[in-house]
Amino acid sequence: MAKIIVFVPRQDMIEQFQKIVDRMGKCDDIEIELIHVFGTPKSLAENRDADILVARGMTYEHLKSFFPNKHIIQIQMTSYDILNALLFSKQQFHPKKIGLCLHKIDISSISDLEQLCDAQIDLYDVTDEESAKRALEEGIRRNTDVYVGAGTVCGVCDQRGLKRVHIKTKDEAIEMAIRAAVNTARTINRERMSYAMFKMIINSSTDGIITIDSKGIIQQINNQAYQIFHLSTVDNIKGHPIRIVNKHFKWKQAMEENGIRDEVLKMEDGSHYFIQYTPISVDDRNTGLVIIVKNSEQILKEENRIRHSISEKGLVAKYTFNDILGKSHGIEENIRMAKRYSKVDSNVLIIGETGTGKELFAHSIHQASNRSKEPFVALNCAALPENLLESELFGYEAGAFSGASRNGKIGLFELAHRGTIFLDEIGEIPIALQAKLLRVLQEKEIRRIGGNTVQPIDVRVISATNVNIEKQIEEGKFRSDLYYRLNLLDIYIPPLREKKEDIQEMVDFYLNRFSCEMKKSPARLSLDAARMLTDYAWPGNVRELRNICERLVVLNDSDEIMPDDLRQFKVFRGTKIDYDMQENIVHPGIRQIRPKKTKEDIAKEMGISRTTLWRMTKQNQKKQKI
Repeated sequence: MAKIIVFVPRQDMIEQFQKIVDRMGKCDDIEIELIHVFGTPKSLAENRDADILVARGMTYEHLKSFFPNKHIIQIQMTSYDILNALLFSKQQFHPKKIGLCLHKIDISSISDLEQLCDAQIDLYDVTDEESAKRALEEGIRRNTDVYVGAGTVCGVCDQRGLKRVHIKTKDEAIEMAIRAAVNTARTINRERMSYAMFKMIINSSTDGIITIDSKGIIQQINNQAYQIFHLSTVDNIKGHPIRIVNKHFKWKQAMEENGIRDEVLKMEDGSHYFIQYTPISVDDRNTGLVIIVKNSEQILKEENRIRHSISEKGLVAKYTFNDILGKSHGIEENIRMAKRYSKVDSNVLIIGETGTGKELFAHSIHQASNRSKEPFVALNCAALPENLLESELFGYEAGAFSGASRNGKIGLFELAHRGTIFLDEIGEIPIALQAKLLRVLQEKEIRRIGGNTVQPIDVRVISATNVNIEKQIEEGKFRSDLYYRLNLLDIYIPPLREKKEDIQEMVDFYLNRFSCEMKKSPARLSLDAARMLTDYAWPGNVRELRNICERLVVLNDSDEIMPDDLRQFKVFRGTKIDYDMQENIVHPGIRQIRPKKTKEDIAKEMGISRTTLWRMTKQNQKKQKI
């Protein structure tokens, strides 16, 4: 609660001040106290508990000298107040000589006032009670009839029985000063509340926090920093150089580099702390630093705890159908079909060349399913050798084999319980492991390597391949019964060369995305450059397109990407386009289907089933009709 002390010039004015305070209304978070003090005693310096002081005349001047850092508000004494007092002295006492006693008075038109009052006016500079007494002694020698002044002068006159007139202050001036004090008190209360919240926040942090100014002087320090650096809380180190906390802080370099800097600091007891310096900028100028001190061992513990938590819950899907780019009929049909597959728990096989976005569809199907809040675990079957792949999928018991963890390991199928497991590159899984995988899919239970018990699981399997599995079945490299178990529902994702109408949208998206990440202005494609990208075969599909766009943003600094900018890449060198013959261009990545081949031959050549080929043919016929 902010406290205001109002100094009343005279005892008989307390009632006047109190009425003004009452008229302003009560403030629960502000205390207002009225005090009458005669003269300028040393007791004025005792009002240190007040936040704001309100006074007039000499009292105001002395309070400023006593409390240079406090809020002190002056009750203004106007020239009209002085004039009214002079006129009242004329009417009341008809003096021949008036003594005007004020501090720092400068009246240039004193002769006009003398003519108005029909009396001689002597000016006396009064600063305190002693100077007031000296002024009255001088006035007596000059045969002064009446004295005009503020509260202190009038009090001394009353003591000596001299005629005097008090310069009164209007209610408006008093109310204006008190209102200003109340507004200031409200600001102080808000600042105190903000500071209390700030102090509570930094003291509740497990990290040590120190703020310094541009000269390395400590402004704030929290309790955790006191503990880390073994500082005594009895000693207030605010206002001291940061070197008294630790002389090895590199705060000067951090201030000069104008950016976040970090380092590892070794303490005398052998412990290590991670130090982060963050500049405090005001009007684009560094005015200080925030130094955050983290215990490196605690960081490692937290990281391990988070990793353990994630491994317990399983990974989460990162993409949805909204992340799939393209408006072509083929991609829209794929999305529509995938959304329907999301509503059931049947296994799905996604077929497509490398880089077409098979994993994107797997994530999206899980996100749209009723298993979306459960784990999503992904594994690339081609990335691990057979022995490691088996332990990753099914887990193992403690001591199951040489080099096994003594705590055993949870397999990915267990981690994915009630959720989805995505097996990418399923065509690369070893034939010996396929029988175990088939049993898991049929029986819905797993047995860890070296284990004697079975664990029931509820997992939906989404698999993906870029090879012709039916051809692998003919060659004895893939079990047909596993294939039919995985391929209950299938999706064929066409390569980029078969959906050229999506290329421009994808290029625009990735150019804008990488430009934003690299803080560069997005560049636009020239018409010729756009045609070159559209007519390219894209053997690497969307993954290759994404890489090309990222390299373009890195290497290009102009507002427009021209064909020459594309020809700096190996795949576009020597490319020339005859735009009048565009429809006759045949790309090497496109295999023409000869009429003499049967549908079965065509399906085998493309690595898909006859059903998928039939559906693709229907889609193409609909597109041609449109």
